Amino acid sequence: MAINQIISNFNTVMATRDFARDNLYRLMSLKTRALELDETDLLYCRGAQIPGRENPSASVNYHGMEFHYPKSSVKYDGGSYTLKFLLDANSELRKKFEEASRIIFNDQSNTGNWRVPGTNDNITIAQLGFNMEPIKYYTLYGVCLNKIESYDSDFSGDGQAQEISVTFTYNYYKTDGSEIVYSE
Repeated sequence: MAINQIISNFNTVMATRDFARDNLYRLMSLKTRALELDETDLLYCRGAQIPGRENPSASVNYHGMEFHYPKSSVKYDGGSYTLKFLLDANSELRKKFEEASRIIFNDQSNTGNWRVPGTNDNITIAQLGFNMEPIKYYTLYGVCLNKIESYDSDFSGDGQAQEISVTFTYNYYKTDGSEIVYSE
């Protein structure tokens, strides 16, 4: 089989398939038993990670050679999932995250809701086409707020908008989005 990877073929395929763009993703929903963001909050999301997935392998040695084979398991990057948000002028969004954090565990009263998160605790990211309509959904399940990152302020700054990062954990994700209904 001849490999025909020349510039003109690349251009033809590129013009047909195009490329995913970093600005064609949107946070569609974020809801946990401790937190639910509304549409005005979702607008402030500046960036997200597209989740990863790994099929771990094992190995066996035979006559000094190492042979690899897939295990019957899957591993998700669920230990850390970060969303970046613009910080609104009144810090309303950060306040929501702080309140949710205290619902999970309140260090002032030693109380909280640290139950295992379920499928109703989820985050959905949409990949958008060039017409700004969703073409693929990534829904993370078993989501739990993990960390509200600190951020720096510059007292002598020139007035740049502030961003905050919030880290969640999750158990697994799906990409079909078939069971998700979005309102206009």
